[in-house]
Amino acid sequence: MISLRSKSSINFYNKFLGFLVKNGNRNKAKKIVDKAFTLASKISKKSTVFLLKLVFLRLSVFVESRTIRVKKKSHIVPFPISVNRRFFLVSSWLMKAIDQNDSKIPTFLKIKEEILLLLKKSPSKSLKLKQFNNKQVILNRSNAHFRW
Repeated sequence: MISLRSKSSINFYNKFLGFLVKNGNRNKAKKIVDKAFTLASKISKKSTVFLLKLVFLRLSVFVESRTIRVKKKSHIVPFPISVNRRFFLVSSWLMKAIDQNDSKIPTFLKIKEEILLLLKKSPSKSLKLKQFNNKQVILNRSNAHFRW
């Protein structure tokens, strides 16, 4: 069981746990997440709360791009996002990176590998998804006036 102290850590933990739940089996998902973060904390010698915050901070963004229709034309427009949306995006990028990992190892080891890559600032699949989002926002910043 991971002991969480701050509210943001609890929110991110619960959001990520919700992504792993399949067929209502929350206990199994909780064991997977707990095992992954405890293994990563033993290897990195950092606390699990620190690792949760680090994952959130490394993958967090403040702006995302959405498609808006104006006068029968579609425009990709950058929008500022809330903290809950950031939790969702970080969790979904982490899950996409884990799903794209084709190695024949258990899920908790895939999560551990992704966490350790984020800790070392190495290029990881979840960071590539974040960078793609940032690239889309930068490319379409001229469409920001469509937001209003």
